[in-house]
Amino acid sequence: MNNTRPPPPVGSPPSYAFVGRVYRSNLRPVVVILALMSGVWSIARYIDLFREINIDKHQGFPKLATFSIVLGAMYAAVAAIEFFGAAAAGLQRLPLVRLYAFLSVLSALVTIVAGFVTVVTHFTLKNDMINECTNLTTGADVDFRWGLFGPSVHEQLTQEQANDWCHRAWDHDSWSDIVSLLLVIVLMGLFSAIAFAYYHQLLDPTSPANAFRAPTNNLGAGTGAYYNPTYVSSLPHLGYNDGNDNGGGGYNTTYAPYGAAPQYAPPPGPPPQFREPEPDDGKLPEYVGAGYGVGAHGTGGAKKGDDPFADFEEHDVTSRPRPGENETFR
Repeated sequence: MNNTRPPPPVGSPPSYAFVGRVYRSNLRPVVVILALMSGVWSIARYIDLFREINIDKHQGFPKLATFSIVLGAMYAAVAAIEFFGAAAAGLQRLPLVRLYAFLSVLSALVTIVAGFVTVVTHFTLKNDMINECTNLTTGADVDFRWGLFGPSVHEQLTQEQANDWCHRAWDHDSWSDIVSLLLVIVLMGLFSAIAFAYYHQLLDPTSPANAFRAPTNNLGAGTGAYYNPTYVSSLPHLGYNDGNDNGGGGYNTTYAPYGAAPQYAPPPGPPPQFREPEPDDGKLPEYVGAGYGVGAHGTGGAKKGDDPFADFEEHDVTSRPRPGENETFR
């Protein structure tokens, strides 16, 4: 039998362990950074699309201008949601974070739809895009540099060169738009999941996200003192044998911030003692304090007249009488 085989791994799978480690950390800075990045990227897309509106109208391509307006409005809405999410996470207000968690799903859907619209427009309006590109680049000055230290060429593009260059640019943008759409789907889904994870952290009173929201300054390691109070004894402070004397053996009850504990003098004399009656195997159990019968009120042992078995005396039949005594029983 082979005993050198290592034991099976103990604990959660790596993916679940990673999720557990991430959840145990505060997701607030992660949400703020991701929301700001998404907002800045959406604003950049919004500015770029609205710049193209005037170009499309001036070149005589109204369809491209219409799609630019629609996409620009969608990215503006996404930017507004993401900046709101960054502010909500920064303020750490539960109602605002809850609203952003649900709005993050809407933001992800709008961004994904905008990516689909971009891909569809790229293929359905191919001729308009290439023609507009050719009109803009014909006669334009182009600099070609060969290598980092190689020679450079400066020339103007003819219409044929411009058309060829625009076709190659459109081919490059075809796969670029598809890859961008796939990345947007993955990233926006991840951002939305992180927003909901942070919202659930705020709902959990023991999570690190609530460490700075507890109603006390004496905080533990990630757990608010309000939700995990220390044990306080319900016994009052008696004022003696309190652990500050030489004998020790006592304890002090903290009354702050309500003031000092009241002091009470001990009663005179030794404390009362309670002694159980000693058992007697030759007697029946006494009924102490019953008010009647044998041993009433602790009066002691039973009398012969009160014993129902006292009228019969049993003699020892195995013993012999002494000399001079009668050999018969009386």
